[in-house]
Amino acid sequence: MQIITFHGGVETTSYFLTQIEKQLRKDGYEVCPFYFDAEKKSAEGTGEITPGAYFLTFNFAGLYGEDTWLDAAEAIPVVDRYALRCINIIVDHPYHYHDFIKEQLKSRADRYMQICIDQLHMAYMQRYFPQVKLGPFLPTAGTEALCKPWSDRGTDILFTGTYVCPSHFDVFINRNGEEYSQFYHSIIDEVLADPQALLEDVARRRLTEEIPEATEEELRETLGHIQFLDYYIRFTLRGNVVAALADAGLKVHIIGAGWENLPCSHPENLILSSYASSQECLLALADAKLSLNVLPCFHAGAHDRIFNTMLAGAVCVTDSNPYLDQILIDGENVILYDREEPGKLAERLITLLQPQMDEKLQKIAKAGRELALAGHTWDIRTKILEEIL
Repeated sequence: MQIITFHGGVETTSYFLTQIEKQLRKDGYEVCPFYFDAEKKSAEGTGEITPGAYFLTFNFAGLYGEDTWLDAAEAIPVVDRYALRCINIIVDHPYHYHDFIKEQLKSRADRYMQICIDQLHMAYMQRYFPQVKLGPFLPTAGTEALCKPWSDRGTDILFTGTYVCPSHFDVFINRNGEEYSQFYHSIIDEVLADPQALLEDVARRRLTEEIPEATEEELRETLGHIQFLDYYIRFTLRGNVVAALADAGLKVHIIGAGWENLPCSHPENLILSSYASSQECLLALADAKLSLNVLPCFHAGAHDRIFNTMLAGAVCVTDSNPYLDQILIDGENVILYDREEPGKLAERLITLLQPQMDEKLQKIAKAGRELALAGHTWDIRTKILEEIL
C-alpha cells in the first residue's frame, strides 16, 4: 500500500511526520514523502504517485489549493488529479481552520478524513462540521532520543516554546472600537478565570446573549475568527507561569523566540535560546532535570512536550485536564500544578530541586519514561493510523 506524505513549512509537524514514516516503512508500507521548498515555492518528492493511494499530512499541508502542489499538465491539485484518499491530522483547535475544512468538503468530501489530537476538538467538529468524516482520537506523542544519567544533567528547569506578548493581539481586539474591545476582553477574562471554560463555548454564549437571533451558520462563521483570542489566552497563561518561576529566583532555560518581551521582575533568571529544531530540543531535554509544560488551551488532549520530556528521562511539570488525569499521577510519574497558582508551583520546585530530593525526582522521571514508552510514542500512534488504513 502506497502512502504519500507531505511535509509543509512547519518544522515541528514535519518532524512528527518523519517519525510516523519510519514506523510505516518498518511495517511494510511504501512511503513516498514530498517536501515543500519555501525558497523554490515548489514541492518535490521521490517515487511515482499511484492513483487512489493514501495522502497523509498535518494541518492541511498540501490540501488547500497550494500552487506548489498542482499537477503541471492539468493545473489541478495533485490530491485530486490522482484521487488520493486524504488523512489530515490537525494539531490546533479546528476554529483555526474553518476555511480549510470547508475547502475539503467542497473539493473531496468523500476522500477526506480528519484526525484530532484533543477529544473536545472532535466534539467541536461533530457540532459545527458534522459532514466531515472523523478518524479516532489521536493525542500527540513523544520521540525517544538520548537519555543521559541524572548526575550528568546540567539544566534544572527547561521550557521549549515561543512567547508573544498578549498586547500584540490588541490590534485585532481593538480594531472595531471600544464596544467590541470590551466584548472580547470579557470573553478572555472569563476563560482565564476558569480552567475548565472552553473559549468556543464562552464565545458562543456571549454571542447569543448579544445577538439572540444569530443563526447556527452565523455562529459557526464567527467562531472561525476567534484565533486571536486563543493566542491571547495561550500566551497569557504561558507567560504567567514562567514569570512566576523567574521571579521566585528559579533559573529557567528557554528555547524559543520572544521571551525577552516577557514582563517579569527578574528577567535575569531567564536563560534564553531563540530557536532549536525538534531534534535539538530533544537533546536539550536530555540535559534537563525538570521540563515545564503549559497546555495551550488543550482541554482533553496532550502536548508532545509532555511525552518528549518523559522519554528524555526528565521530570515533566505540567498543568492537567480530564484526559491527562486518566494517565498522570502527581508525584508518581509527573509533577502537576494548578495554573491559577503559579506561585505555589515555584515554591514546590524550589523544594524539589534541593539535592536531597534527587532520588525522588529520579523515581518520577523513571516512572514517566516507562509510561511514555508503554503507550505514548509516535510508533504506537502510527499503529492506530495503520488500523485506519
